[in-house]
Amino acid sequence: MDNATLVLHRRNRLFVKILWGMLALGISVDLAAGLPANLILTLAATGTALCGLTTLLTYRGIATPFIKYLVPCILMIITVMLIVMDPQPITSTYFLVYVNIALMTLYANYRAIVFSGLLGLGVSTYLYMDEGIRQALFPGESLLYLYLYLLFFTGALAFSARFSERLQASVSREKQEAFQAKEVTDRLVDKLKSSILLLNAFSTEQRSDIQQTGQISKDVTHTFTEMSRAVESQTAHIVDVSHTIGGLEQLVMQLAKQAEELQQNSTHTSALTHEGQSRIVRLAEEAGHARKVIRETVEEMDELNAQNDRVSSIVSTISDISEQTHMLSLNAAIEAARAGEQGQGFAVVASEVRKLADRARTATEEIEAILDTIRRLITSVHERIQVGEQAVAGSHGGAQQVKAIIEQIAVNMDQVKGSSDVVDESAVQMRREYASILTSMEQVAAATEEGSASIREVCASMEEQDAKIHRIVEAYDQLDALVQELKHLVEGSVNG
Repeated sequence: MDNATLVLHRRNRLFVKILWGMLALGISVDLAAGLPANLILTLAATGTALCGLTTLLTYRGIATPFIKYLVPCILMIITVMLIVMDPQPITSTYFLVYVNIALMTLYANYRAIVFSGLLGLGVSTYLYMDEGIRQALFPGESLLYLYLYLLFFTGALAFSARFSERLQASVSREKQEAFQAKEVTDRLVDKLKSSILLLNAFSTEQRSDIQQTGQISKDVTHTFTEMSRAVESQTAHIVDVSHTIGGLEQLVMQLAKQAEELQQNSTHTSALTHEGQSRIVRLAEEAGHARKVIRETVEEMDELNAQNDRVSSIVSTISDISEQTHMLSLNAAIEAARAGEQGQGFAVVASEVRKLADRARTATEEIEAILDTIRRLITSVHERIQVGEQAVAGSHGGAQQVKAIIEQIAVNMDQVKGSSDVVDESAVQMRREYASILTSMEQVAAATEEGSASIREVCASMEEQDAKIHRIVEAYDQLDALVQELKHLVEGSVNG
């Protein structure tokens, strides 16, 4: 329920009380005038019904805007009943019509006054048309005058109500505007208070942050200054490293050249090693063949020695036979001598046999001497051949060892050649990488110099930024002082 409706509701409740008062007053007047009971009961019943309806509608809040039109109707009805039921009506009772119109001014609404005036015109016309009431209330009066009185009275009250309504509307509007302005001002003050309190809290929170920001700015500026120095030093070191790497170029090229020569030498050595290996293999084969030949020669010498032993045995047998033959020849000579002339032929034969036996013995002795010489020679040759066989065997074993060593050397040389190839490729790759590193170092040196220049610029900007932040800190201190003053003013206004 808005404010206007609430005021109208209160006025309706006031008129309800006035209605009940007028009803009670009318009944009291009728009782005082000694009117019949049935008339008084009729007035009481009708008035109670109408007033009860109005009371019900008013307190239930039903048709609140239309109660102001129902009230004048009920007032006019009660007025008419008071006049009609009075056997001797008086003019003062008729004045209740004007009282009813005047009461409508309590609504401060010209429509209710005009409506009451129109009802008054209707009631006046009704009463004027009754001859008895007209003679009692309006003796010698014209209905036109009654209309004029009501119109003037209603018009004056309506105009006054209209003017009052406009004035009240203006005042209400101004009051509403003032109230709204006050609300806006209150909200503005509340907002301002909240803003100042928030600003004060923000100022309190940000004071340390601003101070820390100032300190951080100084620290960052100092750090960037130190960083600039460090970068300059690093740039100098990088330039030195670049120069040093440039000096290593000759060493890298020399290393690459030596690696290439090592690879060539390794290739040549590997070829020689493989050739030596093949020759060692052939030498080992030849040593094996010589060992086989010597072994066969030893075997033949052993066989020759055995045959020499057999010849010696035969010579010994021949020598024994020669001795026996010589003995036999001696026996035959002895027997021939005993036989005399008959045994001379036999003696000749025995002499020849003895000569043959002597010659056989001499030959046997010579053969034995030759065989002894041959045996000594064979023994000496055999011993030498055995020594040669041992030497050849040792040579063959050494050749095998040398062959194994040469083969291992060949394997190692193959590995060395592979390693030298890898070293050569690595040297070439190292030369390429070195060239790339040298280019990268030159680029890094250039980038570092540019970075050093950029850091110097940033350092200068940071120094300028630090000066600005210092000015911001000073301005913030002034703002903080202003916020504190506003806070004191707001607190003072709120307390006031």
